[in-house]
Amino acid sequence: MNKFSVPIRYGVIGALVYATIGFISYMLYRQLFSSFMTQILFGIVVFGIGIFIPVFGGVTFRRAQGGSLSFKDAFLGVFIICAVSAVGSSVMTYVIPNIIDTEYPQKSMDLIQSTTRETMEKFGAPDEKIEEAMQRFKIENFKPGVVSTLKGYGISLIWGLVLSLIIAAFIRRNNEKIALPDDDMATSPTSS
Repeated sequence: MNKFSVPIRYGVIGALVYATIGFISYMLYRQLFSSFMTQILFGIVVFGIGIFIPVFGGVTFRRAQGGSLSFKDAFLGVFIICAVSAVGSSVMTYVIPNIIDTEYPQKSMDLIQSTTRETMEKFGAPDEKIEEAMQRFKIENFKPGVVSTLKGYGISLIWGLVLSLIIAAFIRRNNEKIALPDDDMATSPTSS
């Protein structure tokens, strides 16, 4: 059995979770992106899942290794989870707008653009700032190619690297036994 089979398993679970989230967000994009608050809440939930899976997988990995795990192994285990998990998200990011629904990029861009306009108007942004923001919306941002998908995966790996360092610092546990002080004082006669 591979030493890193637990992180690989949790990475595959993470990839499936991210692929499912990607597909659900595709199916429900009108509801998810119709309000600014919904976008924020959805982002928070996805962010929480993105932290939970590597932490839980890392702790499970430590348990599978007998309760002790060096920083190096903890880091590698959590990084494997992050790297494999990011594949699910990257695949769905490419597949949905390029293969499943080629009209999806335009629809989602229009919806997010109108939501952004409404939010900026609610906050009293000047018209020129609103138009400037609207000019930044490009269809290329909503329909990633292979290169931009790989770039996104690379950014996910950098995020995973940082997250892995932080999580590894908390889940590592060395097997070194701490020597207890001798119990000579309790057995030695005391002078009165």
